[in-house]
Amino acid sequence: MPRAADAHSSGQKWARWILAAHGHGPEWARVFRVGVEDRERIWSAIVARVLDAPVTTIRHRAPHGVVCGVELTLTINERTAPMATSWHYADEEAAPRLVTAYPSP
Repeated sequence: MPRAADAHSSGQKWARWILAAHGHGPEWARVFRVGVEDRERIWSAIVARVLDAPVTTIRHRAPHGVVCGVELTLTINERTAPMATSWHYADEEAAPRLVTAYPSP
């Protein structure tokens, strides 16, 4: 993924969607037994894996950039599972911003 080493995410995105009870939080809790308090550990695991993971989907959102899907396999709490991530590039010069991440069956 281009500029994967510069990937970033928002703490609000984690708290309000990715690990939230009304978002993907129940999936994270069931698969990896983690919650909002584990955000930094999960982020570190994602960043380490996304560096060499292939982009599986690309959606052009002109004029709002590009969204890329990247499938990963993570191990957290001695549990391993496939997961889906989505990344937004605002423009050609932008670093990828995490849109969402969740364990996938």
